[in-house]
Amino acid sequence: MLREMHLSISRNKWAVIVLFKKLIVKKGKSIKLNYKPKLEFSLIGISSHENDYHLSWAINKHLKLNLTRSNNLSLLNKRHEIVQEFAVSSFDDEETMLLYNLISNSGEKGFLFTEIRNIDYFLQIYGDLSVNQLEAIQNQLKNIDIVSASFIIDPGSLKSPEKLLFN
Repeated sequence: MLREMHLSISRNKWAVIVLFKKLIVKKGKSIKLNYKPKLEFSLIGISSHENDYHLSWAINKHLKLNLTRSNNLSLLNKRHEIVQEFAVSSFDDEETMLLYNLISNSGEKGFLFTEIRNIDYFLQIYGDLSVNQLEAIQNQLKNIDIVSASFIIDPGSLKSPEKLLFN
């Protein structure tokens, strides 16, 4: 069978495709890839009714960061056949070797994560961060006047956490 495929390759590439399709149909098997990416970031959900730039400014002031507006996160919503865009502000702290992304959960055409609509923003943090450090950041966020609430979220608990893999 492999020899037959090799001969077909040299003669006509379409013959290989047809032969390959016949092999799949004859066997009646399909291969499903179950790939779950490693989620090597921490995530804090933030509830705030303020605009993203106002929240970024407040977080910069209280956490001594320098979040600046980045390119929007653009995702194709296959169900509604539309492209959704979500505001992103980023800061790469070279001293602590942490990357911060403030991501809006809502855009003009819907939510990034519909299962948690009560969260307005996500603070995504890449880098080595202990649980105590993450809790300290969450507590600092709670002390900002324009933040109603903040929650530590396990990224693996989200239905589609791969939406947050854009760096």
